Amino acid sequence: MSRRPGIMGWISRRIAGFVTFAIVTAVLGAYAATRGLISGEPTLSTATGAFILGVAFLLSLAITSNMKHKDQTRKAWEDYQRAWQEYYARIYAGYGRQR
Repeated sequence: MSRRPGIMGWISRRIAGFVTFAIVTAVLGAYAATRGLISGEPTLSTATGAFILGVAFLLSLAITSNMKHKDQTRKAWEDYQRAWQEYYARIYAGYGRQR
C-alpha cells in the first residue's frame, strides 16, 4: 500500500493558513470599517484593503511556513532515531550469538 507521506501535514497547513487569513482579514477589516477607512469588504481596490489583505496573507504564510519547518524537523529527528536503531540492531544482533 503506497501512502503519500506528509499529505495530512499539507492539508492541515492549508486549513490553518485559510483560517488565519480569514480571521486576520475579518479583524482588520472590522477595525478599518469602524474607523471609517473602508466601507464594505476589504478589496484590492483601496490602499487600506490591499494593506489588510497583504498583512493577512503574510501572517498566514508565516504560520504555514512555521508548521512546515516543524514537520520537517520532526521527520528528520524520527529518521535519525530510526537509523540509529537499525544500526544497533545490525551490530549487536551478531554479538549475542558469538557467546
